Amino acid sequence: MTLAFLELNDLELRLWQGDHLVVSEPGWALLTEPPKVGQQALDEARLQPRLANCQFWQAFSTDPMPGATPVARHHADLAYLQLTALKHLAPSSDFVIGVPGHFERADLSLLLGLTDAASIPVKALIDPGVLLASKALSTTPNLLYLDVGLHAVTLTTVRQGAQLQRSSCLMAHNAGYLNLIDRLANYAASALVRKSRFDPLQHASTEQQLFQQLLQPNQPLASLGQGLISLHHEGVQYDVQLPETDLRAAAAELVPDVVKAIQAASNGTAEVLLSHRAQRLPGLIDSLSLIPGLVTQRLTSASLLEAFTALAPELTANSTHNQLIYSLANPAQATATATEQLSTGHSITHIVQQGIAVEIKAFSETTADDFGLILDAVTGQWQLVPGNLSIALNGQSVTEPCLLKAGDAILAGNQTFLFIQVR
Repeated sequence: MTLAFLELNDLELRLWQGDHLVVSEPGWALLTEPPKVGQQALDEARLQPRLANCQFWQAFSTDPMPGATPVARHHADLAYLQLTALKHLAPSSDFVIGVPGHFERADLSLLLGLTDAASIPVKALIDPGVLLASKALSTTPNLLYLDVGLHAVTLTTVRQGAQLQRSSCLMAHNAGYLNLIDRLANYAASALVRKSRFDPLQHASTEQQLFQQLLQPNQPLASLGQGLISLHHEGVQYDVQLPETDLRAAAAELVPDVVKAIQAASNGTAEVLLSHRAQRLPGLIDSLSLIPGLVTQRLTSASLLEAFTALAPELTANSTHNQLIYSLANPAQATATATEQLSTGHSITHIVQQGIAVEIKAFSETTADDFGLILDAVTGQWQLVPGNLSIALNGQSVTEPCLLKAGDAILAGNQTFLFIQVR
């Protein structure tokens, strides 16, 4: 079976089969009868604003939502509708899904439930920051991945060693493209009122045109809002181009917060991978250039696909489904000896609890609510995923998934578990 790769970013959900981009569409829904999702919904978002919803991937849950309908009771229903539409575009493929950095364990479980309901076979859920780090070939201790969506800017920290291990993900700023676009739209409207006494925000059709041109410019690597905006109303064309001062003013609150988050996460020498979306934040690259010792690597819109293509053969060769991949072997440091140690010397076979050894594969099926034990597809190591209980690994608190080795001990609640290898 072929693999399809889906990136879940609400600014642009991108689906590939092989090296072919099947679709790129936003995480948008319109609560019409029947509901519309993706580009169809975006095309009418400002024409029918009371029916529009673009929060469902960011506020991903089954909590009742305003404006609920029998078909769309909550945000998870809207996500299901979009997943179903994407499934129809790759009906015979196993999906590998690049999950948003802010997704927690409950979000990942809900996502797998929705894909199951949509009859989407999931080969793996993978962190995009880790996947991109596998192609970065960086030598810094910490590798940072900065990305932006409709509603937030996220910063993922990948710890480097023999393994590339995601250690954390935080919100660098709690607003994303949508907030900037609303500000830029107001600047554009003010400029047109001064120039032509025409306010595009007073007419739904021109507001929709303005919104879409700001969100989807023809030059994807230009700064957000850069370029000529052309609006048409009652046979008249209205043109406006925002100056650099307006672009930077729109991001005046966002960029300093992002810079502070990167400085705090770098902890000395670090390298930051900038997604093609993050590069469009006005003034960001100039601001990052002022941070001493920080190396920036500008990714292209194809970088994620290239990293996935390199990993795909290993995923295809493994028969396991529903894998969670938060770590990968580090190509910059991997050696044959290290690989052998990972696959054999540190393999866990059993868990000891209250003096009784239980095979880990059987044990992993009984702990789903308290904590997760997931077999890493690439390294063959077991991965600990925190759940409802507070977890300490070898005396250190754990809040993010991490790899385990023989000899590790965890304290979950008031219970101690020892991981061992039986030969």
